[in-house]
Amino acid sequence: RSPHFLQTMATILVPAALVFLLGVYDDLHGVGPYFKFTVQGIAATMLYAGGLRIVNIPLLFGDRPLPWYVGLVFTVIWVLAITNAFNLIDGLDGLAAGSALFSTMVAFVVALLNGPSLVEIMTIALAGAILGFLRFNFNPATIFLGDSGSLFIGFLLSALALNGAQKAPTIVAIAIPIVSFGLPILETVLSIVRRLIAGRPVFTADREHIHHKLLQHGMTHRQVVIL
Repeated sequence: RSPHFLQTMATILVPAALVFLLGVYDDLHGVGPYFKFTVQGIAATMLYAGGLRIVNIPLLFGDRPLPWYVGLVFTVIWVLAITNAFNLIDGLDGLAAGSALFSTMVAFVVALLNGPSLVEIMTIALAGAILGFLRFNFNPATIFLGDSGSLFIGFLLSALALNGAQKAPTIVAIAIPIVSFGLPILETVLSIVRRLIAGRPVFTADREHIHHKLLQHGMTHRQVVIL
């Protein structure tokens, strides 16, 4: 089991390092969304090539396996969505890291119940890193995720969810993303729909996110993040 364990870890960490370097470069110099999506797409394809992939979607297509090219498309979409969702909610001190901590702990508990030991080890290690970081990232923050942190965490969680879902019963595989990534997914969908309705480019920033709305209703920064 040891060689397989190390191989799977390398399958996750090598493309994750690529996404991290993309985030570092974006923090230092700034890059456009299409360049970021291209690099993230390459990293997602590396996951697929390494065996971490969406092989079927029971809710839509039943239990029959998807053709490889359809599975590749869905895998890339999943990774891009979760990676950028955590980047999108990184608008208040502690919000993205706190949400990521919750998602990581959910993935850890699911891994404990279903037994993929790699996911157990990587999720609890990630949870410890996020918790130590969150102490100094909570309002008033002295350190920040930046794109390098939020993209890396989002990518890592998307990959770990793929690995965990492959070994879990169907209902658990469906529940993992719904429960653990609920806020980032909801925020991403609402942001895209809102900008399309308003006729604005999808990639433009605004102050209409859920956390901005809660601030406008008189809640404090800390109250919003805790909620």
